[in-house]
Amino acid sequence: MKQTLLTAAALASLAFSSCGVIPTPAVPIPDAEISLPPSSAVAGRVIYMKTDVLGGVTLPSVLQQVSITGLATYSSGGGNLSGATVFIRSSIDPMPAGCATTTLAPVLLCDPAGEVARQIGSVNLTSGTASAFTLSGPELDAAAKAGHGYIGVLITGGSSVLTDKLKLTGMEARAKF
Repeated sequence: MKQTLLTAAALASLAFSSCGVIPTPAVPIPDAEISLPPSSAVAGRVIYMKTDVLGGVTLPSVLQQVSITGLATYSSGGGNLSGATVFIRSSIDPMPAGCATTTLAPVLLCDPAGEVARQIGSVNLTSGTASAFTLSGPELDAAAKAGHGYIGVLITGGSSVLTDKLKLTGMEARAKF
């Protein structure tokens, strides 16, 4: 279904190419959840989940300016997160240089100095409250064209404990011709 919508959008782009930049219909992206390790164990690193949120759906090369909108909900088990910067990678295998795993959560931890170009947005968080977000940028375009996207977060406010989770729900991707 997702690939059908993107293919239809690509065909429509050929018909309307003389009209300028045209947005495509929204394509739903499955919900994702990041199990957050304790802030003390993260040491200021970008936390990537090991789930491919794009799941193999590729973006035709004619499309550009991909954006993902959705809701971020922080579930606190004792932490007090208030903000996070969001990143994306099109691959985490083999493990990128500057990254490591942890036994505290099923995540990949990466040095933020090597992740700057992968930044695609930020989100303000309050425990139990859904916060709207919009993600965009060249790395999101590249991930969408590769058909794989691994979301990462860098805690920018507050701290997390072992049982904290960050849920990304109601996500939709859009692109422009």
